[in-house]
Amino acid sequence: MRKFFLFILLFSHFLISGDDLNLLLDEQHYQLFEYISENKDLIVDDKDAFIEGFESAIIKIIDPREISKRVMGKKIFTQATEEEQKKFNAKFKKTLFESYSSALKEINYQDLQIVSHYHPNDNFNNAVVQLKVNLSGRYIDFVYKMKKINGNWKIIGLIIDGIDLISIFRKQFINLFLEGNKNIDYAIDNWDLPK
Repeated sequence: MRKFFLFILLFSHFLISGDDLNLLLDEQHYQLFEYISENKDLIVDDKDAFIEGFESAIIKIIDPREISKRVMGKKIFTQATEEEQKKFNAKFKKTLFESYSSALKEINYQDLQIVSHYHPNDNFNNAVVQLKVNLSGRYIDFVYKMKKINGNWKIIGLIIDGIDLISIFRKQFINLFLEGNKNIDYAIDNWDLPK
C-alpha cells in the first residue's frame, strides 16, 4: 500500500510538473537530430526527400495546419475557402520545415537544452518552452509556443534567437495579400521563403 501511495504521489507530480512535456520534446529532438545526422547528404542531393523525411520525424509535435492558420491571420483564414486553406497549408508546410531544419542542421542533439517552460495565464493547455542551443560556443535562445490540440502537445510558434518566425511569415503573407488587391489566391500562388 505504501509503495502504491508513493507511486501515485510521484506519478501525479510527473503530470503536474510538466515533465511529460519535457520528455516529449527531448524524445522528438533526439529523433530529429538522428534523422538530420543520417540524411545530411539529402539536403544537397534531394532537398524535397529530406523535407519529407523531416516532416515524418517531427509531425508528432508540429501541426503545420495550425501554424499556417496563424500565418494567414484569423481574418484572412476565415475568408478563405476550404480549398484555399488546404492549398496554402500544403505550400506553407514546405517553408516551415525548410526553415526549421535549416536552424537545426547546424547543431547537435547534445547542444540543445530545455531550460524551462511555463503556462501563460495559468492555462494548462498552452505552454511556452524555453531552450538554449550552443552553436560554436555562442548560446542561442529557442522558444516554442505550444498548445494542446486533441490532447497532444503541438508547437504553434517558433522564436529563434529573438526572431519570431510566424510573425515574419504573417507579415510576408499579408504583404502579398495586399499586393494582390486582397486576393487570397494571389498571396498563395506567390508565396515563397522570405528572403
